Amino acid sequence: MRLGPARLPRGLYSTRVGQPLFAMTDLFDAMRLSAEDSEVAHLYFSESGKILLPLGKSTNAPTGPEILQLLLSSTDEHDGALASDLLADLGRTVPLESLRLLLTSPNARTRAAGAFLATFQNQNISSMVSELAALLGDSNSRTRFDAVESILRCSTRDHGEYLAQALFALDDEHDAVRMGAVQFVRFARDWQLRLARQHAALLKPQTAFSVISDISEQWRDDVSAMIRKMLDHSEPVVRRYGLGLAGRARLVVVDAFVEWARASADPEISKLAASCIEHNQISHHAVWHSSLPATA
Repeated sequence: MRLGPARLPRGLYSTRVGQPLFAMTDLFDAMRLSAEDSEVAHLYFSESGKILLPLGKSTNAPTGPEILQLLLSSTDEHDGALASDLLADLGRTVPLESLRLLLTSPNARTRAAGAFLATFQNQNISSMVSELAALLGDSNSRTRFDAVESILRCSTRDHGEYLAQALFALDDEHDAVRMGAVQFVRFARDWQLRLARQHAALLKPQTAFSVISDISEQWRDDVSAMIRKMLDHSEPVVRRYGLGLAGRARLVVVDAFVEWARASADPEISKLAASCIEHNQISHHAVWHSSLPATA
């Protein structure tokens, strides 16, 4: 998973209980696999996304179309394992368009499965971004979290309004969803972040989102001043956006920016900044400024 938004260190993570190859974040246990899945799959995390690698299926296991029908059933008897099972068949024996049926299901657990599956996609499901944006208002916080990531992965330049809606998750009631929005700011491409910021200010004028737009425009030529202004702002949403900027996946990460966030009087900002450092939730291509040779 998380994670292009919310990424873990690059590498392979075994889902077998007690055998982690890397420390997990606490973002909904990040890997999204139930205890029942723990013996059947690996998750591979990389800069470009996440891949679920099944360890093998029983010859009696249901087929992809059968799994889809189970997920679309009106009961709540299925669990998250079915979504993992469907992943290998989605786009192969199961048409990718079937994902839209999951995202728009009246069943909350089915929608959650669809949102989870969407986090493994990219612009090949750009036509479903409106359905993903609708899930930002879902009652299930995990579904909202996955919707933020999926919009980041799947959006195009025509989706400015939906990018803004993902940015609104900075004000979500659930702390992990807010962290997902911080990761959105951290890993969004420049055009995605610009469109999200501009549309957010238009959709919610005279709010923290218009403040973010104003500060970004006023200090666009001075990144350090911009981050300082945001981290010191009275609005929590503005501070969270500033945290995302401080840990943004630049070629060179300026340690001081992240340290400013860790020193924040806002305990949420301080905790998340510390997690950013401890779990290296930065592009693995980036270099920390402190690691560069001193110049004369």
